[in-house]
Formats: sequence, structure tokens, C-alpha cells
Amino acid sequence: MTMLQKSFPICTALSAALLLSSCGKQEAVDDVPSSEELAKKADAASKAIRAQEDADAAEAIDTSNMTSYANRLRGFTILVPKDWTADEDASDDDGQVFSDADRQVKLTARWIENREDADLTAAVKELEAAGEGVTGGFVNENEYRASGTVEEGQKTAQRILRKPDGTMIKAAVQYPAENAEILDPLVKQILDSLTLR
Repeated sequence: MTMLQKSFPICTALSAALLLSSCGKQEAVDDVPSSEELAKKADAASKAIRAQEDADAAEAIDTSNMTSYANRLRGFTILVPKDWTADEDASDDDGQVFSDADRQVKLTARWIENREDADLTAAVKELEAAGEGVTGGFVNENEYRASGTVEEGQKTAQRILRKPDGTMIKAAVQYPAENAEILDPLVKQILDSLTLR
């Protein structure tokens, strides 16, 4: 038997195997997700992971150590750590300033008249002018959030809510950037607690 005759059964077997493997089920092109659909699914998964991380961080904060500041005249409330001090000189009917002297944290929660959105526009421009260290954007047409480093070693986190009458409530926390890892979850919870009444 020649070498060619010996290799013939092997070639036949390989051809048959290739033929059988190509007979597998094939999906129609319409059934294959587009790159846009895949990107949307990946984005949704990423958002779900971030939401869970945020929820986990929020659960780590003990809200029993917080109290509610309610401004009935201007119609808003916000949670504040019980051991933070109210600065009566910087506070008035429009809002309150709280501070934690030990950690050098300052919270300002205040009503602003915002005629024809002038104050909202000015606040957004000021944050955008702070440089690349600050990122922000509108969550929806009535809510703006921003955070980042504004000046030497200082971080800010802000949330602005526009009320149905066009006025706005601005809550801003300023704190040392070196303590951001510890304070970021607390600051987020404070800002998330801002509620219109």
C-alpha cells in the first residue's frame, strides 16, 4: 500500500468531520445584537454595578448620628451630622451653614431667588470655570450636581434643585481633598438627603 493510499482514509475522515461541523445551527443576521445594543447592555450593567456600590456606601453611614434641618419658610430639608455646629452668623431665613471644625468641613444649604434662572446659570458657570478638577452636569432639567477639587487641597460637592416656582435650593459641601476617601460617602448621603417640601 502506497503512502497516498494510507493517507486517503485520513483525508476522507477529516473532510467528513469538517462537513459535519459546518452543519451546526447558524443564527440569522437579524438575531445577532448590533454593536449599539451591546453597548447599551454594557452601559446598563455598569450603571447597575455603580448603583449597588453607591447603595453599599450609603448603608455604611450611620444615619442615627444625623439630624434633619428643615427650612419651612423656603420648603426644604437636609440631613446633617448631629455633631456639626450651626454657624448662626452665616445663617438666616434662607438657609443655614453648618461646620465640623475638627475635619474642616462646611455645609451650606440655602434658598436662592434665581430669577429667570440667572443664579442657576451663574452657579453652573462658576463650577465649569473651576477647571478640569470639577465635573458636573444636569441630572434632569431641575437638578444639577457637581464635584471635584476647586482650589488648593479643597474639594467641593454640590447639588442644586430648582423648585416649581423657579427658585432654587443649593446645598454645597467643602472639605479637604486629603480626607475625600473618608468623607465622600458621608457628603454624598448629605446631598442625596436634600428634599423639597
